[in-house]
Amino acid sequence: MKGWIRRSFGNRIFATVLIVTLLPLLVCNVELVQLLRIRSEIGLHQEATQQLAQMEEALSDLDSTLCSVVEALADSTSVKSTLRQSDGSSRVMYQLLHQASIPLLDFARLHLFNSEGTCLYTTDSTAGSQLSGSGLSTQKWPTDWGILYAASQTDSLILRSSEEGFPLVAAQSVRSHEGRDLGYIVITLESDGFSRLFSDLYSPTTNVLLLDSFWQTIYHTQPAQTSDLVPRLRSQLLSGEALSVTEGEYHFYIRQHSGTGFYLILQQPIRFSTSVMRTIYVLSFLTGILCLILCLICSWHLSRHLSQPVNELDRAMQLVQEGQLDVCLKNDREDELGRLSESFNQMTQEYRLNLERSVQRQKELNETQLRMMQAQLNPHFLYNTLDSMKWMAVASHVPKVAMLATDLAAILRTSISGSELYTLEQELNLLERYIDIQSLRFEDSFTCEIDISEQFQHCIVPKLVLQPLVENAIIHGVCDREDGYIKLYAEKKDDDLLIYVSDNGCGLPPEILDCLNSPDSRITGQHLGLNNVNRILRLYFGDGYGLSATSEPDQGSILCVRLPYKKEEDPHA
Repeated sequence: MKGWIRRSFGNRIFATVLIVTLLPLLVCNVELVQLLRIRSEIGLHQEATQQLAQMEEALSDLDSTLCSVVEALADSTSVKSTLRQSDGSSRVMYQLLHQASIPLLDFARLHLFNSEGTCLYTTDSTAGSQLSGSGLSTQKWPTDWGILYAASQTDSLILRSSEEGFPLVAAQSVRSHEGRDLGYIVITLESDGFSRLFSDLYSPTTNVLLLDSFWQTIYHTQPAQTSDLVPRLRSQLLSGEALSVTEGEYHFYIRQHSGTGFYLILQQPIRFSTSVMRTIYVLSFLTGILCLILCLICSWHLSRHLSQPVNELDRAMQLVQEGQLDVCLKNDREDELGRLSESFNQMTQEYRLNLERSVQRQKELNETQLRMMQAQLNPHFLYNTLDSMKWMAVASHVPKVAMLATDLAAILRTSISGSELYTLEQELNLLERYIDIQSLRFEDSFTCEIDISEQFQHCIVPKLVLQPLVENAIIHGVCDREDGYIKLYAEKKDDDLLIYVSDNGCGLPPEILDCLNSPDSRITGQHLGLNNVNRILRLYFGDGYGLSATSEPDQGSILCVRLPYKKEEDPHA
């Protein structure tokens, strides 16, 4: 498949159009379904979390109410007296129990048991005693086991499920000051009480389960769905599996109440069930097949229409890349591809002509510039030197003339030699000859010090690049001073060699400084030699190199030559 796509531009167009049109459609369909499913699950999770929080809060309120009611009755002197003497006014006890049960009228019933487990008083109208004044009931619970026994073992409220036929029973012992059990306060809660407790806290489609800490059912809303659910969840708990799982067509959300230890379970139906998702995926697949057929037909015709001219243009461009600039495409089309072919023909023709002209012009320019710059050493220097030689010869025959002629011949020989690059050592030797000549001319009115380390002597420099700088320092700097001083020194900075020519002369004019420190400016007039040096350096090494200067009026100037740090033995020198 990959090789088939690469063999032809038309095949690539066909595959591209097919992928670009079909793939986004399929991806969008799948992602849309997944997005709807995820948003639905998030909404269900948020709804379930909110419902669990509300029911947990209601359960906490119920637990707090039970504790407060039981504690108030257990500390009541009337209750303890009734339990201790097994007599008393039934009306007083009724009023007491009725007053205490007001917060629980919709949820639970109060019962007062003696130490033998006999119910003495109750607020349950279905019990044997209706608090009509008899004061006793025939109902009796065991005290050696069950919830009454558990209550006798602790001072806190005991909650049990499935006790004596009630969904939830709470009990607390009533003790004397000596710690003896006098009886028990018992509260029973029925299913209707939990229905009222959790009313409007869950959706109609949600199954609510309330389990005790031992996973015994206390309350459930849909018994048909609960028969097998509790044992399965209990098995998962014992095996260490996660309880908040999605199983079958339902989501299960479980939360344990911190106060009572009871478990609240919500069972919600899955909106996007497996069957619904399967149907959606089948429809998406059939839609994708239809789109695939349509895209195949359109992509094939489009690729065949575009492949021929594009392939020809591709082959022509490859030939141009190989250097065949005389390529010309045959064009018989009037559409965009035809105009593209015509533009390609014009472009190659213009490019070929421009390249030929550019190469020729650059060749001529480089030759001219190098020839002119090397020739422009300063004709004033040659004239003045020859003039000095003439007058010295006229005045007297002295050895200085021979020395002057020798130095001049060496400089001239170097200027017309074929080599364009010298070592710094050779350049400094020529510079010393030039300084000797100028010292004779100006009668030793200045001194020149060359303080360049031996490590730089073998560095490569263009020939006669330092002579114009020293000449400028002499002619325009120190020639009119009695204490003229010129110094040459060098340093290495990163990968560059910096050569400095400093003097204590009158300084450079501001316009010359601006030209030297500006990459695009050129110097004219008396300081043409500086411009030539700057141009030669940039021509040889690039725009990052060249000449720069600093100067202060009447305090001298410093010219800096920046070169690449290359030695004679370097292969790239």
